[in-house]
Amino acid sequence: MSISGPASAAPNVEELLPKLTLEEKVSLLAGADWWRTVGIQRDGVFIPKLKVSDGPNGARGESYVSGVKAACFPAESNLGCTFDTELIYRIGQELAEETKSKSADILLAPTVNIVRSPLGGRNFETYGEDPFLIGKLGAACVNGLLSRGTGACPKHFVANEAENKRRTLNVDVSETALREIYLYPFQIIMKESDPWCFMSSYNYVQGKPTGANKRLLTDILRDEWGFKGLIMSDWLGTYSTTEPIIAGMDLEMPGPYVQRGPKLVEAVKTGQVPQVTIDASTKRILTLLYKANKFSSPTEAPETAAESPIRDALICQAAADGMVLLKNTDSILPLKKGVKVAVIGQHADSTNMSGGGSARMTYPMRGVTPLQGLWGAEVEFEYHPGVPVYNALPLPEVDVVSAVDGVETEVEGLVRCEWFNSTTAGEKLMRTNWLKRPEYIIKEKWPVDLNLVDYCTRMKFVITPQTTGEHLLGVVSTGAAEVYVDGQLVLMREQEMDLIFESYMFQKPHLQRHTTYPMIADQPYTITLISRGASKEALSTLTTSQLGPMPLLEGTSLRFHEAYSIPSLTSAAATLASQYPIALVFVGKDADFESEGADQEGMALPSHQNALIAAVARANENVIVVNFSGSAVEMPWAEMGNVKAVIQAWYPGQEAGHAVAKVLTGEICPSGKLAQSFPCRIEDNPSFGNFPVGGDGVLRYVEGRDVGYRHFDRDGVRKARWPFGYGLSYTRFEYVEFGFVGESRIGGEKGILTISVEVKNIGNLVGKEIVQIYVVPPAHQVKESVSGSKRPVKELKGFTKVEVKPGAVIDAKIMLDKYAVSYWDEGLDAWRAEKGTYKALVAKSSVDVVGELEFEVEGEFTWKGV
Repeated sequence: MSISGPASAAPNVEELLPKLTLEEKVSLLAGADWWRTVGIQRDGVFIPKLKVSDGPNGARGESYVSGVKAACFPAESNLGCTFDTELIYRIGQELAEETKSKSADILLAPTVNIVRSPLGGRNFETYGEDPFLIGKLGAACVNGLLSRGTGACPKHFVANEAENKRRTLNVDVSETALREIYLYPFQIIMKESDPWCFMSSYNYVQGKPTGANKRLLTDILRDEWGFKGLIMSDWLGTYSTTEPIIAGMDLEMPGPYVQRGPKLVEAVKTGQVPQVTIDASTKRILTLLYKANKFSSPTEAPETAAESPIRDALICQAAADGMVLLKNTDSILPLKKGVKVAVIGQHADSTNMSGGGSARMTYPMRGVTPLQGLWGAEVEFEYHPGVPVYNALPLPEVDVVSAVDGVETEVEGLVRCEWFNSTTAGEKLMRTNWLKRPEYIIKEKWPVDLNLVDYCTRMKFVITPQTTGEHLLGVVSTGAAEVYVDGQLVLMREQEMDLIFESYMFQKPHLQRHTTYPMIADQPYTITLISRGASKEALSTLTTSQLGPMPLLEGTSLRFHEAYSIPSLTSAAATLASQYPIALVFVGKDADFESEGADQEGMALPSHQNALIAAVARANENVIVVNFSGSAVEMPWAEMGNVKAVIQAWYPGQEAGHAVAKVLTGEICPSGKLAQSFPCRIEDNPSFGNFPVGGDGVLRYVEGRDVGYRHFDRDGVRKARWPFGYGLSYTRFEYVEFGFVGESRIGGEKGILTISVEVKNIGNLVGKEIVQIYVVPPAHQVKESVSGSKRPVKELKGFTKVEVKPGAVIDAKIMLDKYAVSYWDEGLDAWRAEKGTYKALVAKSSVDVVGELEFEVEGEFTWKGV
């Protein structure tokens, strides 16, 4: 059911538009700052500003550095595994309330791109590999947001599945695959919801930027699908003046303008851009302001951190429902009451809330670690951190940092940071700040009192290590930097020349340089970090399209880790494991490994974690592994006999520890099923060899339609270790009966089939089951080339999630429509459904088919639109 936003009693657009000058209209077509549109106030004219906020797993608010807290929801990779549209609708509602708490009107969410490769940097940010599932969940999120009066901006339109060279890479994809896989989630969102906005993506498709692609933005999204709302660019994703506006991209973000402003005014005056095009985009801006009720409520209140037990409980429930039980030999889970366990792994003592980039909640409302969750669940355990896991060295722990000059009681922070309008520290002091940690970032706007290039900073603080050894000191900086210990220069970081606009935010491992320094336990060492602004030469390497209100997001931080020995730590962890009947090993990645701005380097767990699991499994015959990651990882230990259970926890949000503990103890029966296939190795993935982008800048989608399980369904390929749609439970379900309700035929474009599946819980616990329906086309379509390639063996075209009490039977109903039987016909430039006999597979996963039903498409039909 489509849901629209609240009506507004504001004046009619047609009355307001003629009052605006050309310059005023153009000013509305670019942002005012990082998050807001331009406002106008003069005699007879008032146009309010509108504010947006990053999503999708929360509403962070205006600043990465302001410190205003925000709730961190589970990442979409977790939520996708719930297969639960009702739950995602409720998540959307709570996201709307969070957006309001940040005085924003639109949330930049949901992300509905496709997991094409396990190495995608932003895989954690989307719902999975299947376009039908993604579209259904995306529409539910949009409707949840709208039900509370908050606008949604689904992103990134379209084929934005890679991060390396994301502003310049060109996606080479067939029209069939583009339609059936990559555009498909957006199309379903248009069919089942009413988003106020869409966001164009950075990449090129078939040689043209998506933000300047008239066929995508106007011919398909607007004319074919009927979208009436606003299209905005991704941040700094407007690469020229005339083409994007003519193509249908209304709003250049962020502001102030780069490609628009006087350039666009001149383009109109010289006839390069028609006046009617400017008017159309201006109308869409004004209409959006009306939908957001900005004319009636233009005042922007201060951002707040809103407490909500209801929201926090929902986050915990959703996180648990998205966790997938992959293995459970001898029913080792749930943990028996009174059992004592060894808990091993750094990830047990961290929150693992989210991947990195614009989706990251910098200051979450809270963060519950697995250790805290287990303690709250009254599980007795002894803990060992295992091996360190990091991509860039971490910031120093709070308990080893103190202030210089004995000022701890006088200031909030412990790190003194001096700013100089000179490249020499000590000259032209501009101001002094006290930071909570040795890091700064200049992001939303450039300080008015700071030189753009010729400046430097000096941080000073004390580190008192807890152990003796060759400790690691590092620096991450967009400029040249020097690290001193007790006045001695120990590390010099030359200017990095390979930069992108967001290097400091998204590519810290690339920017890092480190060294070792001998330190003695409990002895204080004064650390001085001098960092200079990025040089003119470095800034000149940034492409014109990257130059926005600031040429570069600049930042610097001091990194520190005490000395360690991998063999010693692994041995100690194994020794601890040998002393308990069960060993819980927490492993995974984090925001430094999976982030916007860079694709991943491999599927393997980083930092000796595979060796840690193997060592523990040699010492203990009852090992349970909990993995945190936003993408599939290799699990070479999964077949080891002593590894009895495996849980894929994804990035569960701020209630991570509580959710994990509830699943481990059986308070919540696991019900998640994989929304992305887990190959045994990266070579088994269909995009292998064509991901990430190569040196020629072309990303080739050579697998066509065969993304994810569609590939693994083919004969002669190595099957996935864990297939799409797969997940275990602590209880058991039986499909006692299934069939069509009424007719078993689709008579045309408006035809609908209903399938009834009776699900019985034959176990002992209340649990939730996901019934999946895959449609098999007529046999010849799989064997022969149809519209440029063979049709998939089967495709997910329906699902539902039901909760069933022990011994009870629930009648689950699933509907199939024209989407279930249609494919894109390139020759007809339309969707086509062929006459013939189709099969509906009733399944528990993509490889666990319970039974099949045959139905007929009585006559061929074609269609366009939604």
